Amino acid sequence: MLNLEMDMEADLGIDSIKRVEILAAMQKLYPDLPDLLDLEELAEQRTIAQIVTYFQNLTNNNISLKPSENRESNAISTQTNSLPTSSVPIDRPVTVSSAPNAIADPITNTVEVATLFLDENLLGEQLLAVTSEKTGFPVEMLNLEMDMEADLGIDSIKRVEILAAMQKLYPDLPDQLDLEELAEQRTIAQIVAYLGGLAASPVKKQLTQSENRQSLPDHNILCTPVRLKTLPEPDYWDLTLPKDCISLVTDDGSVTTAKLAQSLKERGWQVVVLSFPSYLIPQQSLLLPDIPRVMLTDLSEENLQQQLTGIATNYGEIGAFIHLHPLFKANFNGSIDYLEEEKAIVKSVFFMAKHLKKSLNQAASHGRSCFCTVTRLDGALGLDSQTNFSPIGAGLAGLTKSLNWEWQRVFCRAIDLSPTTDPELSAKQIVAELYDPNFYISEVAYGDQGRVTSIA
Repeated sequence: MLNLEMDMEADLGIDSIKRVEILAAMQKLYPDLPDLLDLEELAEQRTIAQIVTYFQNLTNNNISLKPSENRESNAISTQTNSLPTSSVPIDRPVTVSSAPNAIADPITNTVEVATLFLDENLLGEQLLAVTSEKTGFPVEMLNLEMDMEADLGIDSIKRVEILAAMQKLYPDLPDQLDLEELAEQRTIAQIVAYLGGLAASPVKKQLTQSENRQSLPDHNILCTPVRLKTLPEPDYWDLTLPKDCISLVTDDGSVTTAKLAQSLKERGWQVVVLSFPSYLIPQQSLLLPDIPRVMLTDLSEENLQQQLTGIATNYGEIGAFIHLHPLFKANFNGSIDYLEEEKAIVKSVFFMAKHLKKSLNQAASHGRSCFCTVTRLDGALGLDSQTNFSPIGAGLAGLTKSLNWEWQRVFCRAIDLSPTTDPELSAKQIVAELYDPNFYISEVAYGDQGRVTSIA
């Protein structure tokens, strides 16, 4: 009954939604086609013959149009030479966690999944972002209650494009969504509710060979993009270090060390400065005569432990540790430099944390005790794309945030300052953070955006 010259709409009564469904099925049969075809251009092809011609023209771009293997046959192979697929610049595909008791079927190579866990708030944010990307409307002017057709003028083809992009972001959704049912959802909120409703439906997910070898435990951890949140100026807690405890400050070779040591001294802190070997940091800060300095000859763990023990014996138990990380300039010439000098210093801070655990936690029982690391990445916790910095120092924030969970009574904070901030202001910002009573914030940055922290 069917022939290639039939008009899909006039002769067969196939509307645009059903036509896109058919084209989506064709795309599944030919996986080497671009992931997101131009659905509007495809919809203009009225007859089956025109659609065949459209697909054939893609071979001019050196795409191998071979059908994918079906369930009954493993004999068909596809070439790996394909065009790069287009993608929605949202952040990364969102993981949809499945039930931890899913059981794999070794015959069909599928796994029965009891439920899908969808965060509807995140789903709404992603759908707004995709809608903005596909339509050109600024995401700020979009809201969940807008009618996609009446308010935004989004036709059925464009709506299906948006839904196809969402399906790519949520790969664990069913391969073939009911596009007609989806098209009936008028507002963005209704689409979010529809997709969220899939969480109550069993889903069969095709397993890859590597996934089928061993079922990994599902930790139900949701991955979300990191962004900066503006913070008010820190509160001030009139604190004192525990009696007979000292503050150990590492010397980054800049004037900031001297300014910070002097500022803490004026506030009644007993300060000892620890300098790294000269082959790593050739320059030393000029300190006031009443501020002692201890020189490290090497960064072996044994030497670090001996020096920390000597400092405790000669000056007092260490109740506060402040590491000022030296500024290492990154040279980008197509690859990222991982400087051995910086790696050695970061490693030494990890060792110091190991050997300061006992004294810092004991001091926390008698007053404010702190572990603080100060970097100069970009003043935005590494999220400022305009600044080049060495990534090694960023590991210090990870250490500090981990200790914040493990050392519940110790005040732990990672601080990132703009590399252009002058020493006087840098010292003031560090001191302000040391006197902040808020234990719930573990990392803070000062830069062009003011005082910020990172949130998901």
